[in-house]
Amino acid sequence: MAKNKQQKKKERERRVAKKKLAASAKKRTQEKSTNESQKGVLDRSSLMKAAVPKPDRVVTNKKSTFTQRRTGG
Repeated sequence: MAKNKQQKKKERERRVAKKKLAASAKKRTQEKSTNESQKGVLDRSSLMKAAVPKPDRVVTNKKSTFTQRRTGG
């Protein structure tokens, strides 16, 4: 009877180990697919940003607001 109990315990450990391996493999594939999809979006957005040149904006003095003009400050 003790051998039967040990065998059951070993089988259960094997099942749990297989389950863990399957879960980790599934998680890995999901992470890989999400990384690839995000990478594709980033590539497209960087391409669009590079395609449209930004004008060089010269920093000018900021206009004073209405209240600053009225109060003289």
